[in-house]
Amino acid sequence: MYANIGRMVSRLPVLLLLLLGLVAVVPVLASAEPEPRTWVIDAVDDENGNRWVAEDTGTQVLTVRVGDTVEWQFDRAVIEHDLTSEDSRSEWAEPVQEYRVPGGDAVRRTFATAGTYEYLCSLHGVVMRGTVVVEDAVNAAPTGTASATPTSGAAPLEVHFSAEVTDADGDPLSYTWDVGTGEAPDSVDGAHATHTYTEAGTWTATLEVSDGNGGVFRQEFPIVVGEVEDELPTVHAHADHTAGPSPLPVALSTSVTTDGTFHSYADGLTTYPELTGTASLVRSRGQTWAALDVTGLRANAAHLVHVHEQACGSAHGGAHFRFDETQPFAEDNEVWLPFTSDATGTTGTVAVTQPLRAGAKAVSIVIHDPDNPAKRIGCADLGPGTADLGYTWSFGDGADGSGPDPDHVYTAPGVHTATVTVTAPGGKQTTASVEITVGVPADVTPPQTRITAGPSGTVRTRTASFRFGSDEPGSRFLCRVDSRAWTGCRPAASLTGLRDGPHRLLVRAVDPSGNVDPTPAHRSWTVDSRGPAVDLIGPTGPVRDRTPTVRARVRDIPSPVRARGIVLRVDGRLVAIRYDARRGVVTWQPRRALAPGRHRVRLVVADSVGNRTVRTWSFRVR
Repeated sequence: MYANIGRMVSRLPVLLLLLLGLVAVVPVLASAEPEPRTWVIDAVDDENGNRWVAEDTGTQVLTVRVGDTVEWQFDRAVIEHDLTSEDSRSEWAEPVQEYRVPGGDAVRRTFATAGTYEYLCSLHGVVMRGTVVVEDAVNAAPTGTASATPTSGAAPLEVHFSAEVTDADGDPLSYTWDVGTGEAPDSVDGAHATHTYTEAGTWTATLEVSDGNGGVFRQEFPIVVGEVEDELPTVHAHADHTAGPSPLPVALSTSVTTDGTFHSYADGLTTYPELTGTASLVRSRGQTWAALDVTGLRANAAHLVHVHEQACGSAHGGAHFRFDETQPFAEDNEVWLPFTSDATGTTGTVAVTQPLRAGAKAVSIVIHDPDNPAKRIGCADLGPGTADLGYTWSFGDGADGSGPDPDHVYTAPGVHTATVTVTAPGGKQTTASVEITVGVPADVTPPQTRITAGPSGTVRTRTASFRFGSDEPGSRFLCRVDSRAWTGCRPAASLTGLRDGPHRLLVRAVDPSGNVDPTPAHRSWTVDSRGPAVDLIGPTGPVRDRTPTVRARVRDIPSPVRARGIVLRVDGRLVAIRYDARRGVVTWQPRRALAPGRHRVRLVVADSVGNRTVRTWSFRVR
């Protein structure tokens, strides 16, 4: 609460300027009309997902009156967002394209014209869309229904659109059809239109019916157009190990490679016309590998890059791709490839691996503007598509299987060729094979596993790198992190995205004969990446005591806070504190009376591993 007060105080001059600006542009209302007000919409990230929430309605739709102001806030955000206006229903008098980090400055707009104003976070547009309906009390918006037939099929796909819309005020209606491809409809006759989609993809057609007085009826139609003919991605067959004694369990995998070429698009058409490069995405068992190599960028600039779920030409790539669409947008649920260009505006090879197999919706890679990440400057479509591919396996020993990543146990000694056949929806096929050599059991002595490097105790970093060893050459390793399942890992393994708290790594070696260490090596450590909690600060308001006690409570688990980790400044001057470590209470009382007026307090608290928390507040001596 006190931190919010501090921010409000620090922003008071800006708010006054904004209010003065509003007085200059918003007409004075007659006394019979309600006074203009300010409405608040929050960007919210929590266990229920990512969304816009209007404080007054609890939904993503807010209805206001002409002259009202809407303020978008980011205090409830956990990840970065942008706020981007869309002229899909009503044209914004002042377009919005702002990028904010959690807790960033609010964005304000005053609406002087009735209409229906759409906006979104383009990074997370699947779920983060909102609407501001600006009403003029004397006008009723048109109402009715509209349809599109058909809404899916193979290219070329002819779609017929039709609308039945009326206006209660009797205003003449105008119809605007947008087929979503950037082209004009093939034919338009008022409430009816026809268009033939010749390119595969997912398009959003839109109808807007206006009464000319700010009232608008709007409806969207998703149009899904299939590939004209089958194309198959590059596939390879893999096995977690290709030799061993009988019985030999093998985890097979089909790696599927899609690639594309970067080009300048959207906001980058004029600012980065020379942008070009290559992109690749490889799906395989338990992981997704993505890479890019781009030129034509601004030199020495940091860029945000993400895999998206729509083609470049459809909604500029749409929202970020998510491995699990039931979970919120977050780095560990997406594929991010951030980079900083070199002095020549080139990236070199940038690659990242995520420990999940991406679904068919991972279809493009988008590069964001280094100055304003709300803008998109480059995109590469990844193809051919992987939707609805079929996978059948012949394991080479008389048994068959299905799916991209089957498991099989070989019992007969010999050399077996496992072959996967990948089939497109139209019937086109391609194959890939891997040889499995099965021998007679010999070695029955399990290997011994050791962890030769890795974190211990309490650390700040949310990543961890380990090295493993075995007393038997050629051993492979299985790892288990916390309560997760055992998975294959390399002798040098890295963990990312670790949560704060205790962690435990178990590693067991598996020798070339398949013997497993029954006593896994283990390493325990604790991640503490958060600064100490600071609360119960004071004083924060007017006080009569000219020697008030400045106080705060600090807490940190698991890293303790010591007195030498606490720095308190009052009006910029370092002061000596008293610290009760048992209760976590920090106090300071001036020896001399403070001058009347406002005094600023800045408290910096660092725990034993170096995490810092900074709190500032002020109070006034009367």
